[in-house]
Amino acid sequence: MNLISICKSARECTKEIGSLSNLKRNQILKDISENLNSQESLILRANKKDLANNTRLPIEIRERLILNPKKLRNIITSINNIRKLNDPLLSNEEFTRNDGLVIKKQPVPIGVIAAIYESRPNVTIDIACLSIKSGNVAILRGGKESLNTNLSLTKIIKEALKKNNVSSNCIQYLKDPNRKYINEMLGMDEYIDLVIPRGGKELVNNVSRNAKMRAIFGGIGVSHLFIDEKIDEESLLPILENAKTQAPSVCNALDTILLHEKQQNKLLPKIINHFIGLGIEMRIQPKLFQKAKKINPSGLIKKASEKDWGQEYLNLIVSLKTVPSIESAIKHIDRHSYGHTDGIISNIIKNQKIFTEKVNSSAVTVNASTRFNDGGELGLGAEIAVSTTKVSPRGPLGLNEITSYKWIIVGKGHIRS
Repeated sequence: MNLISICKSARECTKEIGSLSNLKRNQILKDISENLNSQESLILRANKKDLANNTRLPIEIRERLILNPKKLRNIITSINNIRKLNDPLLSNEEFTRNDGLVIKKQPVPIGVIAAIYESRPNVTIDIACLSIKSGNVAILRGGKESLNTNLSLTKIIKEALKKNNVSSNCIQYLKDPNRKYINEMLGMDEYIDLVIPRGGKELVNNVSRNAKMRAIFGGIGVSHLFIDEKIDEESLLPILENAKTQAPSVCNALDTILLHEKQQNKLLPKIINHFIGLGIEMRIQPKLFQKAKKINPSGLIKKASEKDWGQEYLNLIVSLKTVPSIESAIKHIDRHSYGHTDGIISNIIKNQKIFTEKVNSSAVTVNASTRFNDGGELGLGAEIAVSTTKVSPRGPLGLNEITSYKWIIVGKGHIRS
């Protein structure tokens, strides 16, 4: 694999795709969605091959890898939602100065975006379609475990580009999973404008150390829900269950429950019995462990260690501890959260305000599941990643977050005095 050639050809496509009309970009997305529908059996066969080649994967990784007709329909729906969004390259920011000089702020594509991610095949489609809609070129590097699925999806994307007389090099996929190419790519700032790593600490740290181009980081979760001293008890268990089980292997899935001490006697039995009934392993704060065992003697109840606070499980595991106040809950989150998604369950308006103001995560939920920190759920169609950095862009990166801008200044012989 000639990485320099791939990156160079990607750079050469930037002006072509950046100058396409919104109508043309939407037509490419429409053709991709139609190809996904008509070639479903081919895609699922490729996915079965990946699953057969990776039988020893941890269950949480295998869950991410699986494609089925329902997931494929969700991907197609996501593409159609992206198509319906406004053109991110259309500007309405313009004003005329008193001397007649016209100033316009014009959105522009970033250029070439490199994305490094792991086993979820839907990410290939999400990033490619968001890139096309925003006039960007994408270089994709997925995990080796999903290689056959990603190659089948990339083939479909390239077919749609060719059908519309657009270079298929606008979306590139690195076929060789050798990790040496990641570090090589991170040094190619001559061709790549932005790199986005979606994965664990090792990947994020590697990109942070070695990327010569701008990088946006995300992907590490550790999500908390604080249960306050006054709540709507009827909605409590559904929120907790959804946050933990709706998609347990993703970054915004619930990891730690912080229970107000005043709610301990009343709510601890309900939470423990409900979660054990769902087959969820519970890591209980040591001082509560014996009490938890009396509530339910299940082997799924285990004593938490210090490592459990700040642990992203990506599995059907949750930790639980009590805190004496909202201030203590916020202090715990400040220490252990990675700034992805944290929330409060409370009927106290004052505490809701305190929590949303003081918890500095990319998304803060109030009486809602942590699972809503997602580009599709927030009206962005899909997301390239969820940025957990404090510098903009932050949270789910949709179309507007992967564009830049330039100033256009139009005069009639104007000179500056």
